[in-house]
Amino acid sequence: MAKLIGLASTKGGVGKTTIALNLAAVLARRGARVVVIDADPAGHAAAVAEMGALPYTITPLLLEEVEASAVAAWSRAVRAADADFVVLDAPGALGAAFGAVIAIADLVLVPVGASMLDVRGAAETVGIVRRHRKAGGRGRPDILVVPSRVDRRTGAGRDVVGTLAGLTEPVAPPITLRAVVADSLGAGEVVPADSPSAVEFGALADAVRTRLETM
Repeated sequence: MAKLIGLASTKGGVGKTTIALNLAAVLARRGARVVVIDADPAGHAAAVAEMGALPYTITPLLLEEVEASAVAAWSRAVRAADADFVVLDAPGALGAAFGAVIAIADLVLVPVGASMLDVRGAAETVGIVRRHRKAGGRGRPDILVVPSRVDRRTGAGRDVVGTLAGLTEPVAPPITLRAVVADSLGAGEVVPADSPSAVEFGALADAVRTRLETM
């Protein structure tokens, strides 16, 4: 059965889709069967797929109804994916799909920048995931906070991992703000496999697999 990895944040501009696509690429390069589900009406992940040749499939799968039957059908479609890992890119706004991604995921990645507003948004998202976990009574999803778009030239960027420890959830290795990340997505690609950014996404993939293996 596929492991379900959700990307969720109530705060925009923190690199949610960027992380989803590059994490999926690392997993695919390592031989895993990977499917990315674009559950965001903005369709950014699907748009990148249309521009280039990503090493995995991206499936747009929106959920715009709150009825239990619609949510159940959406969940069945996600679980039916023929993959080792399904990466779910949740919408940035609260709604049926946001909640459904959290409810179905084995692990939720919460991307967060270094600013005070970013950290507040991450705290809000972590609180939502915890409430879903408590309501579901299954001990899932696990949470991994991902420092994203980190500018190490700033004090906040250098201290971000320590700052995020206050959320009392595991913190992944940081993803540094680099031009190659944005440039690659703009060309419909993920970061080059031999780039420093690819090394960071590889470290994130290691952290993700470690969390999943402990469940």
